[in-house]
Amino acid sequence: MSVVLGAPDEAELLARAFDYPYVAPDGAYLFRAGEAVPLPGGYDLAGRAPVLAHGSNRAPAQLLRKFGREGQGADGELPVTPVWLSGYDVVFSAQFALYGALPATLHPSPGTRVRVHVTWLTEAQRAIMDRSEGLAAATPRYRLLPLPGCVACDLSGDLSDAPAYLALTGALAPDGVPVAFTNVRAEGRRFAAMDGRQMIARIARELFQCEAEALIRRIVGNMEERDRATAVLERLALKP
Repeated sequence: MSVVLGAPDEAELLARAFDYPYVAPDGAYLFRAGEAVPLPGGYDLAGRAPVLAHGSNRAPAQLLRKFGREGQGADGELPVTPVWLSGYDVVFSAQFALYGALPATLHPSPGTRVRVHVTWLTEAQRAIMDRSEGLAAATPRYRLLPLPGCVACDLSGDLSDAPAYLALTGALAPDGVPVAFTNVRAEGRRFAAMDGRQMIARIARELFQCEAEALIRRIVGNMEERDRATAVLERLALKP
């Protein structure tokens, strides 16, 4: 895993938008020195706060972008453990990220459980994660909120009211119901599911009358264009 400095080429730019929420190990891992390594047995989670990672924050590639190879504290380590989250699904939010993706949020879905992760953050790591999610922005798009319900963690037992970064724009619902991510494993899924490329292609065609690639080129790195596009999506949102 490596960081490419400078402006990305077009293939990298499009992949970052289309491939969201990126590849993540199904099991527990330790993010250390910019890489995912197996989490040692009996790893001490004391002094760390659990935060649900249902989108790209569960993926080593995104953690590398946010924390770099040093990991920002605790000897540069960040443990990530898998969980089953009951009563919700991971769906597309009604907004565009600056890098062109349609980010994930959670939406109630009785009878569904999804395979997500928990990032165990030190205080310093939590501050970095909060900044990366724009919690202190003039117009924040996310809020860290406790999630009512039971989160069954493979390694640490059940977690009650674990917090998650939830999109204030709500879930994107082009047909009146949310759309789930195909690349997030679920049981008892109620919503139709697509991958990022398919969903962006649909939105580009139906709402912006263009191809997905053209829409991504317009949005990436351009805050004004991103905000205008997000305003269009918000008309089709189910608010949280």
